[in-house]
Amino acid sequence: MNLADQGAKAVGLQPLTASRGSQVEIPPPAAAPTVMRSLRAYGLAVVVIAIASGLGLLLDLQGLSRVPTPLLLVAIAVAIWVGGRGPGVVALVLAILSYDYFFTEPRYSFNIVAADRDHFIVFVVFGAMVGWFVSMRRRADQDLRQARDQLQHAVATLTEQASLLNLTHDTIFVRDMNGIITYWNRGAEELFGWTSKDAIGKSAHELLQTVYPAPFDEIHAELLRTERWEGELGKTKADGTKVVVSSRWSLRRDEHGRPAAILATNNDITERKRRDEKIQQLNRELEANNKELEAFAYSTSHDLRAPLRHVAAYSELLQKHATSVLDEKGRRYIALLLESAKKMGDLIDDLLAFSRIGRAETRNALVSLDQLVREAVSEVERGNEKRKIVWRIGALPDVHGDRAMLRLALVNLVSNAVKFTSTRAQAEIEIGCADGKPGEVVVFVRDNGVGFDMKYVHKLFGVFQRLHRSEAFEGTGIGLATVQRIVARHGGRVWAEGVVDGGATFYFSALKATGDEA
Repeated sequence: MNLADQGAKAVGLQPLTASRGSQVEIPPPAAAPTVMRSLRAYGLAVVVIAIASGLGLLLDLQGLSRVPTPLLLVAIAVAIWVGGRGPGVVALVLAILSYDYFFTEPRYSFNIVAADRDHFIVFVVFGAMVGWFVSMRRRADQDLRQARDQLQHAVATLTEQASLLNLTHDTIFVRDMNGIITYWNRGAEELFGWTSKDAIGKSAHELLQTVYPAPFDEIHAELLRTERWEGELGKTKADGTKVVVSSRWSLRRDEHGRPAAILATNNDITERKRRDEKIQQLNRELEANNKELEAFAYSTSHDLRAPLRHVAAYSELLQKHATSVLDEKGRRYIALLLESAKKMGDLIDDLLAFSRIGRAETRNALVSLDQLVREAVSEVERGNEKRKIVWRIGALPDVHGDRAMLRLALVNLVSNAVKFTSTRAQAEIEIGCADGKPGEVVVFVRDNGVGFDMKYVHKLFGVFQRLHRSEAFEGTGIGLATVQRIVARHGGRVWAEGVVDGGATFYFSALKATGDEA
């Protein structure tokens, strides 16, 4: 099918087909309807003047010499009313000629005697006035019909739009610039309890007892400036129940640009606000409890230091002065006592450090990750000189944060990697950066150590949580919890990936340093 056939089919016509080599003749278009209407209008003008002239002659023969004048004036009016200005002008000219030829002396000629000249002039003036008046009246009538059609179309459109707005469960109503409600949809009825009959014509503020988040004059000024406003409002339902709605206003202007009406859509967020307030209350209570726990842990750990120090000191004195009188079992008991005191001291120190992180104020500044990593590696290596460790340290950018806290986090992660690669003949530890969200830096520490089972990953960063036996790997179980707390204080994230006997990778994110800081 060619393009012509497709176009014909698209408008509901049968496509024109022809055998190969033949030509299809398309008939010329019919005369335009407007031309036919014009011809009919001009023809009507001639006919009505002819009829009026004929009737005038008949009535003039009956002695009614004054009747032809109004008949011709009526004919002019009919021609203009039906045909418009052009046929009206033709009718006026024909009426003047007819009046001159048939009804002024001398009859049946276009000469006018002095006695009938005034009558002829009056007829011409009256004819022109009738034509002008009827033309103006016809135009006004056409404008009126057009305005009525436009109004009917607008009413139909608005009715259709109103019916569509009633399908939504959102609360929608319209008020004029005086706050009087002019439209109220079914969603508004369902939420507030008033029917459209009850609401339309009432003041929205008085009906709903609206509570604004700011002075109304400020909100109104913003609406006039931006033609938009949104916020949370307090409302009162028909039964007196208080609700909170998320409200959006849109300003409509008339054809002259003047504010005309405000469309408001409202969504009930009362339950969400209650949940948010409950969550905020629980968070406040949780924060208070955490502070109490931190204070308790800090004071308890601090108070335990003194007696533990005494235990360790007297155990060392006992080992020094009583070794010669003790048997092998007694000496082993003293060694175990000293070892346990040391572990208890390490645990208390870690608990104190963990508590201080939650209590200390962060001092954010520009921090060089490259320098921090090298310091952390140097510190960890001091206790592992006999280990064979291969370090791979990539390029690290500057970040924004507390230098002391970030250094502690890196020391803990590097120490963790060194500890869990102790079973390897050659430890391999890599430190570098990975892709993260815009505005953040993701740092990773990867090792080839014993790894872990991912189904226990949620336990990694808990206090005292251990995935390996304490006999196999020493530690207090607080290091990774400390890392998580430090990263959280910096608004970042911490996570890990691992494979049993296949190594582990620990990640944390930090804020990237801006150009101004750099």
